[in-house]
Amino acid sequence: MAIFHLDFKIVKRSEGKSSVAKAAYHARTRITDERTGDTYDYSRRTDLYGHFILAPVNAPQHIVKDSTALWNEVERVERQSNGQTARYFDVAIPAELNNDDKKKLVLEYCQKNFVEKGMIADIAFHDLDSDNPHAHVMLTLKTIGPEGFGKKERSWNDRKMSVLWRESWSAMANSYLAAAGSSERIDHRSLQAQHEEALEKAAVALDNEEKALWLAKAAETNRPPMKRIHSAKWRSKAAQEQRAAEQAVRDAAKQEAVEVYKTFSELDLEIVVDVRSFTITHLAEPEEIVLPDFPATTKQQPVMTTPAISRRPAVKSYRDPNKVSRVSAAGKKSPVLVVPEPNKSTTLKTPSLQNTRAMNRAPMRSIKQNKPRQNGLFKRFTLHIMGFLKERFVWARRKPDTIDADHDKRIAENYVFDGVLGVYVSRAKYEKRAKFNNDQKLPRAEFYEDKLTGDKISHSKQPPLVDSYNVNQLWLNQADFKARKLKP
Repeated sequence: MAIFHLDFKIVKRSEGKSSVAKAAYHARTRITDERTGDTYDYSRRTDLYGHFILAPVNAPQHIVKDSTALWNEVERVERQSNGQTARYFDVAIPAELNNDDKKKLVLEYCQKNFVEKGMIADIAFHDLDSDNPHAHVMLTLKTIGPEGFGKKERSWNDRKMSVLWRESWSAMANSYLAAAGSSERIDHRSLQAQHEEALEKAAVALDNEEKALWLAKAAETNRPPMKRIHSAKWRSKAAQEQRAAEQAVRDAAKQEAVEVYKTFSELDLEIVVDVRSFTITHLAEPEEIVLPDFPATTKQQPVMTTPAISRRPAVKSYRDPNKVSRVSAAGKKSPVLVVPEPNKSTTLKTPSLQNTRAMNRAPMRSIKQNKPRQNGLFKRFTLHIMGFLKERFVWARRKPDTIDADHDKRIAENYVFDGVLGVYVSRAKYEKRAKFNNDQKLPRAEFYEDKLTGDKISHSKQPPLVDSYNVNQLWLNQADFKARKLKP
């Protein structure tokens, strides 16, 4: 049975891996790593069914002649000690194809998706005659030209590329299966995604054939996925038991899908199908209202009548064998409401205009009235707590006011107002300046000559000493003295 398996990985030096070792294992050969000197020998394996190297047309021949030359060159041009050297994947080939078609499918897939974009593909086929035919493919990460390898192509590492490559493999494999006449198909999506899509398509199907196909698909994909078993543990007893149990579940789901398709493809069109529980019910018949003719004097009451119920055989559910779906009978009728026919004595009461206006003014729904908050013990307690917190933690952070009478007294004792400068100065500075001014005196002489008259004047007639700060007054006194000397 064809299965889908395609997993991409990277050879990383940081994880202690080497592309030379990986290539030697895939090709089942002996290769020596020229960079490290290690030798890897897998030539004793006998499950190799073919080995190919696909390269772009501009790749040098000495690089792509064999795996030894190719991957030693890849290791040589990679300079980083923790760099990435190769991308590799293993793919499950449909067992329904013959060996030639298996090789042709993988080679065509690698040529179209990788080699045409500039990569070199090293392909090895294993176990083509067994129940697990597969291929190992190694891809280069750097561009290739006539001079050799260039820089790494970062666009190849995009996650969208892996999705496209998986989708391309499923499409090409299905085309090969169809050409081989096989009804098997593979899908690159998860089983859960396929199951949800089948349910959606079945819900909107227009005919029974299409609905039956999608319901069968939903039944087939309603199972857990099979877990991968490493090749080293494949032959162990536990692995064989696990795979046998998973295969049994898969076969049961496939058989259930066949039965679901047969059941739903033969049903009538007038059915309602719940695609999530596979419950079948017929469309409800229209209700019948009977209006008999009663005399006017007879008191009329509605009568509820229920016809006899007949059941069809239960239909087996293909999801749960122990579950029986509920199917209604073909001739089943819904309860019939019998209402007497109104006569001439029947009157219809029309609401008055006043009542109509009142109903129009009435509110559609009652509005919930919010009660005001009551001022009780809780509110007083809350205010008390808030006041305590403000006084203890908020107002306490403010600096105290230090301006008081003692402060003014200290200012008066230590500072004096200077009338000349117009500001307060320290008392020590003021006294020092006053002492300096008192010690400074004009030079004295016994006689001094008046420059205007030429007379000699004794110091006793000299103008009095003045403060050095009052310089303007000194000049005024001298000018007045000269004026008095010149006056006749």
